[in-house]
Amino acid sequence: MSVSEQSKTKPLQVYHAGDKIIQVKDISFPGPRENCDFGAGFYVAANKQTAEEWVKDGTTPIINIYDFLEPQTNVLYLHGEDWIRVVVGFRTKAYRVNFKSPVICGAIADDRIDISLPLFMQGEIGDQRLLKCLDFCKFGDQYLFRESPINLTDVRSYELKGQELQRARTRNAARKRDMLNELQRIRRQPIAGELYIEDYMARGDYIEP
Repeated sequence: MSVSEQSKTKPLQVYHAGDKIIQVKDISFPGPRENCDFGAGFYVAANKQTAEEWVKDGTTPIINIYDFLEPQTNVLYLHGEDWIRVVVGFRTKAYRVNFKSPVICGAIADDRIDISLPLFMQGEIGDQRLLKCLDFCKFGDQYLFRESPINLTDVRSYELKGQELQRARTRNAARKRDMLNELQRIRRQPIAGELYIEDYMARGDYIEP
C-alpha cells in the first residue's frame, strides 16, 4: 500500500524541520520559499529521518510533527516529467508554473539531489538519468501546503540533539557520498529518447492539468 493510499484511511504523520516550534495556527502563507521545489508555502516531509537530516548547523534543530488526513481531492501528485517541469520552473524562473490545487505532493529535491540537478540544468544529463538519481535517493515524498494547512493537526515538537542529531548528520553525509558515486555511474550511460533542459524550456509554462 502506498503512502497516499494509507493516508486516505488514517492520518499520515508528517514532519517539518526548522529552528522553532510551529503550531498549525501559526503557519503563515504564502511563505518565503518561492524559489523552492514547488514554490512558496509550508513544506512537510512524509519521512521522519529525512526531516531530521534537513536540520541546519548553527540553529536549534526542532522537528514539528503533524497528522495529515489526506483529502480525496485537492492534491496534485507530481511524477516524472511533470515533477521536473515544476522544479525547473521554480528554480530557474524561465517559465511560469500555475497550480490549481492547494496541496502539492512529490519527491523531495533537497541538496543531495542538487548534486545531479545542476548537471541536468547544464545539459550534461537528460531527464531519465535525473529521474534515476532521484529514485536512487529514496528520500520519500514532501507535501506543500500552498494556501492553508488543510487537514493538518498538531501532534508534538521535539529538539533534535545529542546522539540523535549526530546520527542524522552522519546519515546525511553518507547519502551525499553514495549519491556522488551513483551519479558518476549514471551520467556515463545516456538513455535513448531522454529529454534535455532545452526541451523542457521549449514547452513554456506549466499548467496543472
